[in-house]
Amino acid sequence: MIDKRLLGSWVRATWLGWLLGIPIIIVLALCGEAVHIGGAQFLVGTGMGIGIGLIQARVIRKVLDKSGSWILSCVVGLSVPFLVTDLSKLVGWHIGYSLLVLITIAGLIIGIWQTLILRTRFRRAGLWLIASAIGWTLAAGVSSMADTIPRQLAIRGILGALAYLGFVAVGGLILGLITGICLAMMKRRELAA
Repeated sequence: MIDKRLLGSWVRATWLGWLLGIPIIIVLALCGEAVHIGGAQFLVGTGMGIGIGLIQARVIRKVLDKSGSWILSCVVGLSVPFLVTDLSKLVGWHIGYSLLVLITIAGLIIGIWQTLILRTRFRRAGLWLIASAIGWTLAAGVSSMADTIPRQLAIRGILGALAYLGFVAVGGLILGLITGICLAMMKRRELAA
């Protein structure tokens, strides 16, 4: 049986971190406007990375006894793919922008980094890389529907805004559930060994 308490804590932390990431992104975007880098997409990754990293760190600290590198993995891992697209625009390469692709790449970067962190405690930490990649990709997929579905259904005004926020919020739950199940399974396997 998996540790349901750990799973619940992880899902809540990831979801709350995801939600916290939204106002952090807004604050960073406003700061970006003040220093004339408004529209820089790396601020999106940085904001979400800060939100998720800070809140997940509270749970991971109980598992690993440390959390600083966990926060850093979220912030850097989510920022780098967006920074590459920002820099490509500056040099005139225009490699294109796909939220789904960028977050999938970020999920791989985060997954690799966090797998190395988790290896200090779990022998089969490689499962984390798979869970991270799948979790981030599905979370991005659902969140990217926030733009298209309300528009296709012609939902406007407050109802449209609520639908948009609902789709965005579900992304954090999906990420938390997929990675949380993996974390709880790794802990169970360690206890069984």
